[in-house]
Formats: sequence, structure tokens, C-alpha cells
Amino acid sequence: MWKGDHMRDWRPEIVHLVGIKQAIDDADTRGLWEYHLPKVRVSDEEIDAVERHLGIRLDPDYRAFLRYANGWPSFFQSVDLFGTHDLYGSPTFELAQQVLEVIEPIVYEQAGLEPGKVLPVAATAEDMDMFVMPVVDGQQVPPVVWIAGGEIDRFPTFDDYVLAMIEYNARELATLRNG
Repeated sequence: MWKGDHMRDWRPEIVHLVGIKQAIDDADTRGLWEYHLPKVRVSDEEIDAVERHLGIRLDPDYRAFLRYANGWPSFFQSVDLFGTHDLYGSPTFELAQQVLEVIEPIVYEQAGLEPGKVLPVAATAEDMDMFVMPVVDGQQVPPVVWIAGGEIDRFPTFDDYVLAMIEYNARELATLRNG
């Protein structure tokens, strides 16, 4: 048991998504997207260290996922799913933080979020797409909210977000195959 955190075995879903991403890479004859494997898992100690750096406790589902994949570049199209290395301040994470500072208050209000009290879990440097989770009393909590100029979608938990992104990737593959 990992410090009481949710224990889901992500290996089958990761393998499934790797297969989808490989098929996307093969079908993407115009080179629209980059293809990357997930980053190697991290230890509890590494996750604890990034939490100390951020000053917040990460969502238990997000922590559990990091134990299987410590982030994933181009997780969906050009969106990077952040690992601990990103949370220390990668260029894409820093850009997401800057975008969060200039988002109109109405976007936060309509999404039920509070400015300055969200942490991005995924983002892209290509456009405004980012996925954020609220931070309440020093704890990152669900839902995961997809923001791109406004709320695009919302996922009840981090696990639901990952599963939805697998489905979004499968749809992307179908689109590429169907021209």
C-alpha cells in the first residue's frame, strides 16, 4: 500500500495508449503530432519532494499515476501530461502558469474555479489548452477541468481524465485513418 493513496494498476491502460499513439504516428502522414512514450515512473520520495517544492499535496489519483508514468509528452495531440520534472518548472508548466494569471475572471467563475487556486496537470505550448485541478487548503482536488479560452470539458477525477484522454486519442486515430 502506498501511503493510503488510491492504488490503480495503470499498466494495461498505458500499454493500450502506447499502441494507439504508435498507430497515430503511423497514420499521421502529414506530421501533425509528435509521438512520445510516457516517462519512467517515480518513487514516493520524488513525489513528496515535488509536493514540498509546490507547497501542496497532489491529488491521490495523480500521485498514483505518477508511480506508473512520470508524465507523458504529447499525451493528447500537443498537450503534455505533467510529471514531477515539469512541476518543478518546465517551460510548458511555466507557460501554463502565466496563462492562468491572465485568464479573464469570468472564465474562472463559469468553471467554478478560483483564480490563483488551481494547478495545471497538463498543457500545451501550442495554444491555450490546459487541464487544471483546484487547490483547496493545500490539497489538489478533483475535478480536472479542460480550459481553452473557456471550459471545454470536465472530468470528475484524475482517473476519469486519463481514461477520457485515451478515448480522445482513439478518436484522433479514427479521424486520421478516415482522412
